[in-house]
Amino acid sequence: MKIFLTSLFVLFLMVSNGNCAEEKWYTGDDRCPPPVNDGIFSAPYDAKDHPHDYPIFQGADKAGWSCSYQRTDGMMVQFGDSRTPQQQWMAIWGGANDNNN
Repeated sequence: MKIFLTSLFVLFLMVSNGNCAEEKWYTGDDRCPPPVNDGIFSAPYDAKDHPHDYPIFQGADKAGWSCSYQRTDGMMVQFGDSRTPQQQWMAIWGGANDNNN
């Protein structure tokens, strides 16, 4: 019984660790605190990681979170991307920028 419970506990840790690793959420700083995962914004999305997969998942048509400001030294700081995952994908893989005539 002790071995079974230990095995079950290890399995639980592996599954929960795998789920946490896949779900990343936005980062920010003191001036741009990231939103909570409340369904208002789409999840962070990088279209370069999905060359053949047009985003059709739930929330792919929601705008992403973004925040920017200028530091005192003049440097612009940007977090996130306010475009939807579908807009991001089309900008890279949609073919509109293809000049091969």
